[in-house]
Amino acid sequence: MRTAPLTVVDAWSMARRSCSRSCFCYHATWRPFRQAGMKSNPRWHLDFYQQGLAGRTPARVLVCGSSDETMPQLLTGLLPRAEVTVADACPTPLRLIDAWADWVGADVVTARSHAPRLAGLSGPFDVIVTDGLLSLLPGTAARDALLARWAELLAGNGVLLYTTRLAGPGGRLEFDKPSRAVQALAAAAWPAPPAERVRLARERWQTPSRPAPYKTAGQVADAFRAQFKQVRVFTRAAAPTLTLAAHPAFWVGRGSVCVGVVAALPREER
Repeated sequence: MRTAPLTVVDAWSMARRSCSRSCFCYHATWRPFRQAGMKSNPRWHLDFYQQGLAGRTPARVLVCGSSDETMPQLLTGLLPRAEVTVADACPTPLRLIDAWADWVGADVVTARSHAPRLAGLSGPFDVIVTDGLLSLLPGTAARDALLARWAELLAGNGVLLYTTRLAGPGGRLEFDKPSRAVQALAAAAWPAPPAERVRLARERWQTPSRPAPYKTAGQVADAFRAQFKQVRVFTRAAAPTLTLAAHPAFWVGRGSVCVGVVAALPREER
């Protein structure tokens, strides 16, 4: 059993041991960005989760994708009697979650599974929660397949809570370039030959951070309506952290917008 909470060093070390090339720079730098209030994380959407879960006492909850232990930490606080399963493609967040659960004594199960198939997961789940996962998939077909898989896994009277962040009129999330720069620097620690680390650093610098596939909250809602009969959308334009509020985009009303979707009544036949 752990005797201390997880640290930035713990997360960095875990990423070096467990991440693939494609996600090392993201997971190695995620924790300091989250703690600095620069990167969207589940705590930004706490009010939304409380609204979406109001009056519900779910037995089984699926967290689909999690950068670290933040999401299961939040959900076990909101739903202390629920059985929580966390699925992710990368071992790093799953091992961080296992370490956190061991430290606090939380009853959380982790499973390695890749979107959009989510092989190895068995429904039905009373609640499915996911933060921005659609932004990480390569195209419309993969996003549609994942939405269909969520509908398949969700109980008939269950609810799916999805959160994301839409860029402002400039088309880029706040702190995009600093994020890319830090991730590029992190590539120097990737356990690979020097030439490969240089290539990885160049790729990280040239790739925008988590570009959203949708430009408006309406587009997000439409994607969910293809698989769910009941879809409600919540938006928040106010900056969720002081760090984000200090960004010039929010000074002129051009900041990013937090979006939450509550989806229910899957259209797929059981």
